Amino acid sequence: AEAGAEGLHPDRVPEPGKFVENLGVFSLDGPVIPILRPLEAAPLDVLNFSDVSRPEVVRDLCHKNVPGWSAYSKEKIAIDQICEGLSNQLFKVHIDVAASGVIPCVLFRIYGRDVATLYDQEQELDIFRTLSKYQIAPKMYANGDGWRIEEWHFAVALKTQHMRNPSILCQVASQLGRFHKLSARADFPRNILELPPASIQRLDRWAAGCGRAAANLEAEGCMESHRRLIAMNIPEMVAEREWLKKFVLEGDDKLKGSGLDIVFSHNDCQENNILQTHYGLRFIDFEYSNMDYQSYDIANYFCECTLDYCWDKYPFYSHRLSDFPTEWEQRLFCAIYLSEYLESKVKPEESAVTILVGRVRRFVLMSHYLWAVWSVIRAPQACTFNEFDFLHYAQARWDTYKRDKRALLEAGDSRPRFGTDDVGVGGSSGNRKASFSWQQRTKKETQQSYMMGGALTASGVLLGVMAVVAVNRLARR
Repeated sequence: AEAGAEGLHPDRVPEPGKFVENLGVFSLDGPVIPILRPLEAAPLDVLNFSDVSRPEVVRDLCHKNVPGWSAYSKEKIAIDQICEGLSNQLFKVHIDVAASGVIPCVLFRIYGRDVATLYDQEQELDIFRTLSKYQIAPKMYANGDGWRIEEWHFAVALKTQHMRNPSILCQVASQLGRFHKLSARADFPRNILELPPASIQRLDRWAAGCGRAAANLEAEGCMESHRRLIAMNIPEMVAEREWLKKFVLEGDDKLKGSGLDIVFSHNDCQENNILQTHYGLRFIDFEYSNMDYQSYDIANYFCECTLDYCWDKYPFYSHRLSDFPTEWEQRLFCAIYLSEYLESKVKPEESAVTILVGRVRRFVLMSHYLWAVWSVIRAPQACTFNEFDFLHYAQARWDTYKRDKRALLEAGDSRPRFGTDDVGVGGSSGNRKASFSWQQRTKKETQQSYMMGGALTASGVLLGVMAVVAVNRLARR
């Protein structure tokens, strides 16, 4: 890559800890994976992601649009690419100025040429402005065709390995419950409120896009892509959406909080989109946010517990089926969520939780399906920061979809049927043990406790009698 003028150097060493507050966060333990690189050092295919993805263009736009920066030389502006994000390119742009009152750092976001295949950019901007007004999304300094300059978060992204920590589970559940109440606000924009559920709309739109993307890949004549597409059976994948559309919605209980309430949803709740701050967790990156069924966000978070995108080796992500939340974790999450969403105390063993968990189990399939077809759409498009293997990821999500579908249908319904030490739906169904519902397991454990207590009591009485007999015999001697 060519270095830009005026002080942009490809050999400059980024400072990941600069402009980051890490008080009390979990993310600093374990191996450190470099997540920044100078934009000047990015490979050519990354620079070709869009017409804006050049160091000199990013620098000029920030120099002109960030309040106060135009008073200083462009040489003082440094641009680091944040090596994460599979839809957009993200850059940490900072200025080397010690003057008070100067904004030290901003986030520069680039959408790319193919964003229209995934979501409506105008609608996304409208939603971003609404969330920014609510002080949920960051402040926007400027935007243009395919780019946006946003307020920088002085925070650390959540790691996948911590997503099942009870503290994190409870915080995310509570945050989602609160987030899902936004659309009940009196000032929530009606044009957003009246949008149809996004997951259902994307079933058709993304499935159609998946078919077109597969055809484009076939036209390129690459035998490896051809082999992979044949293995995935794209026509079967596209046709599957009709069955899934009916399955996730059937048996609607018409109860508030049962999983089918249409609420404003994040729709991409995963490790890199949750920040740890000194005041708690914060959601970011709302490009897929829209009105949707409440179960989708919960199901998607559960699925994302098994996926790590901060992986520096091929295929640039890892997938551990055994990390899917256990039944106990699912019920804890849903109880906390309902307690916030319904604004009433809900315990994990209550029927309201059972109903919601059952619906979430169905939407686990929706999450796997949508990100599988999304990944096929992304496969022929420009990469954001590395050679992420989108077809490999699509196959992994599609395989997990089919595995979990089979487990649900074999179970006969979608109620919780896995022990707290088992993987459950979303994990490896081959490791299932004898299944018990939450109530059945609790009852059995209680009975076992009573039996053990009774046995210990009887043993104590018997020993006491034997001791008395022995003492009497000794006294007679």
